[in-house]
Amino acid sequence: MKIITISGAHSGVGKTTLAEMLLKKLKKWSALKVTVSHTGFCPKGKPCGACDDLKAKFCIVSDEKIITEAGKDTARFKASGAEKALWLRAKPEGLKEGIRKVIPRFRGAKGILIEGTSVLKYLDPDLAIFVKRKDSILKPSAKSALKKMDLIIDL
Repeated sequence: MKIITISGAHSGVGKTTLAEMLLKKLKKWSALKVTVSHTGFCPKGKPCGACDDLKAKFCIVSDEKIITEAGKDTARFKASGAEKALWLRAKPEGLKEGIRKVIPRFRGAKGILIEGTSVLKYLDPDLAIFVKRKDSILKPSAKSALKKMDLIIDL
């Protein structure tokens, strides 16, 4: 199974929009949203629900009500043609195990498009894409991810 990752300099840079464009072309592909929880200040600057109530080291969200909820990246993936969409929410110490547990859930897919930057610590994708703007200030995970990129898109 092929894996494409879409990483980015920060939230709101265009990762999900790029994922939508690719999923419209990639038939029989699935998608995974990966969110690593933060303690203290949220980089989004507003409540997003990603870090709320995460008691375990990781959680794989597959409930269709949540996955297809309007405004969620996973709903955008599904609307763009993803055969299956899942959301991995993880604490930093649970990310590796979460990835190891979620990938087999895509058995039978032609490929997986993964939106997330921190996953590159534990994955070696077939294609790694990085999205940034000319004025982007790179978050720490983005700085280390740049070393693994095959393609950098500067908007």
